[in-house]
Parts: sequence; C-alpha cells; structure tokens
Amino acid sequence: MLKQRVWTAVILIPLVIAAIYLLPFFYFFVLASALVLLCAWEWCTVAKLSIKVLYLLCTLLFCALSWVLPFELWVLLGVFLWITLFIALYRYPKGVQFWQKWTLFRAITGLTVLLSFLGSLMVLKKGSPTALLTLLLVVWWMDSAAYFIGKKWGKKPLSPEISPKKTREGLAGALVLLIVLAIPLVVCVDFYKASPVAWFCVILITGIVSVLGDLVESMAKRIYHVKDSGHCLPGHGGILDRLDSLFAASVCFAFGLMLFS
Repeated sequence: MLKQRVWTAVILIPLVIAAIYLLPFFYFFVLASALVLLCAWEWCTVAKLSIKVLYLLCTLLFCALSWVLPFELWVLLGVFLWITLFIALYRYPKGVQFWQKWTLFRAITGLTVLLSFLGSLMVLKKGSPTALLTLLLVVWWMDSAAYFIGKKWGKKPLSPEISPKKTREGLAGALVLLIVLAIPLVVCVDFYKASPVAWFCVILITGIVSVLGDLVESMAKRIYHVKDSGHCLPGHGGILDRLDSLFAASVCFAFGLMLFS
C-alpha cells in the first residue's frame, strides 16, 4: 500500500506542478473543472445519490457559471460552509439521521464544497502560481508528517468514532514540522503582501484545517457506510480520498490571500 502511494505521488506531483506553472489561466480552469466533475461523480457514490448524470450536468453548469462570476464569491461561500461542517464534525454522531435522510441537502453540500474548491484554486492561480504550490506543499507536508509520525508513535486516536487511525501524536508532530516548513516559506517566498507573522499564522491554520477537512470526509464515509470513494488512484482510493484535506485547506488559504493581499 505504501509503495503504491509513493509511486502514485511520484507520477502525479510533476504533472501537477507543470499544470500550475505552464497552463494559461483559462486552460487551468478547464482542467480544474474536469477534476471537480470527477469528484462530483465520486460524491454521488459516497452520498448515495442515484441521479449521477443529472448531478454531473448541474455541476458542469455551475462550473461554467463560476467563470462569469467572481471566484472570490465561492471562497466566501466555502468559508461559511466549512464552519458549518466543522460544527457537524464536533457534534458527531448527533445529526447523522439528518444527513442520511435529506438527499437534497447531501447534493447541495457536495456541490458547494466542490465549487468553493474550484473558486479557491482559481483565486490562488490568479494571485500567484507560487501561492497555489505553497498550498499544496503545506497540505502534502501535513498529511505525510501526520501519517508517518502517527504510524510510528501514535497511541491516542484523534477522533475514535470517525477515524481511529488518525492520532493526536501524529497531529502534534505534523504541526511541529509544519512550523519548521513555515519559517523558510515566510522568509523566502516573495508573493506574500502581508506581514510575515500574518502569513505564518495563515500557514499554520491551513495545516490544521486540512486535517479537519480529512476528518469531515471520513465522517461522511462513516455516515454512508462507504470505505473508499473510488479506486482510480493506486494506494489512495478515489480522487475524493486524495483531495479531502485540500478541499477545506484551499478555502482557508485562498481566504487568507484575499484578506491580506
């Protein structure tokens, strides 16, 4: 499993970096929209939505609409949505029946998560490709550090009812290592237009939010009794399984860019 994860990352990371820096803004939007459509298809599987074709058409329509609307609107909508989802995460398992019963709510929630993700990617791409790469670096660093530290020294589950394998020791160790990463990022990366202290806080908050975003997707899979969103990425499961941390983190980081730039 670990070997598959590593090889998948080795293949995908250069392609992602090339897309960030080489693709013009419109073609990057097309690529990001295609990624959102794939995620929408997998969300139909996770959330037990039987209207897959209709859901994809609605997602495509809103992706096209987002091109003529300010991307910042989706980021702001995403901030409110993720605050709501984090409250639901804190209250779990209360409210589970509501998630299971209301199909329209599940459909709208998934669509809003994906559109706020798309808007966040475009805000960061427009601000600076380096901003987008910085976001990915923070999320990858946090995810990998929490995984390996938790596997080696983890004992206390972070959320036993949702994801027993994620540990408090893994989170604490990942945050320490994120501080080590954040210091040179704040000093060396030149797209920041705010004080180093402000961007240092944004990086740390983004790292924490990425872990919470991962837990939200785990919560959804618990609620709907799904193990993986798909099987297209060896060692990672589906695309949703690979991007779960990034959905929330991208909104947080883009909002920070909007706030301080």
